[in-house]
Amino acid sequence: MEKIKLYSNLVSPPGRTVQLTAKAIGLDLEFHSIDILSNEQLSEQFIKMNPLHTIPVIGDSGTILYDSHAIAIYLIMKYAPESTLYSQDPAKQAKINAILHFESGVLFARLRFMAEIVREASDMSEIPRDRLDYALKAVELLEALLMDKYLAGSHMTLADISCMTSFSNMDCFLRLDREKFPKVFAWFERMKEIPGYWEINQAAIDQFGDLIRMIFESNKKKENRLYE
Repeated sequence: MEKIKLYSNLVSPPGRTVQLTAKAIGLDLEFHSIDILSNEQLSEQFIKMNPLHTIPVIGDSGTILYDSHAIAIYLIMKYAPESTLYSQDPAKQAKINAILHFESGVLFARLRFMAEIVREASDMSEIPRDRLDYALKAVELLEALLMDKYLAGSHMTLADISCMTSFSNMDCFLRLDREKFPKVFAWFERMKEIPGYWEINQAAIDQFGDLIRMIFESNKKKENRLYE
């Protein structure tokens, strides 16, 4: 079988959701890195695949899909329909879907809202307080959602994978207080045990931290040149 092609970037939380989902169900993806800092996602070739010019995108024997949740559900339904990552029971499936909407509409959206400023900043102190508070509120909501070991019940689902990738980027930004969010960090430690966590997610977080420092240093140099 021809490998499914994944077009993404290692530091992208949605892209890692697809990678970790594939890992969990035993799928081997062919990874194609998209350089988002140089706006490769705006190229004519990429826009032909995804008019919204977002990552991730997959190509599976002629089927092109974008949006990490849609991709992950597709992969499970097609290649591992019995997987407990995405229940076939309507009520359980609805609960997973609700958390997925929370991830895209709140958790990832507020991460992105904060990250937009970082590209132009030279220090975290330059991030407006309202954006930081907005991100922190999302983590408070995540804490409230954890009424069991996992977000949709007693076992891990796609909802957990999706939220974990965004949360880990947010924690890298904010250096969150573990004592303030005990349920979130207990859940996060459990998520570190899933297949592929260290080589996919943690490797990305390490790179993400380096990227933030690189952006800050680059912007500081630009500012200094203005005053020379």
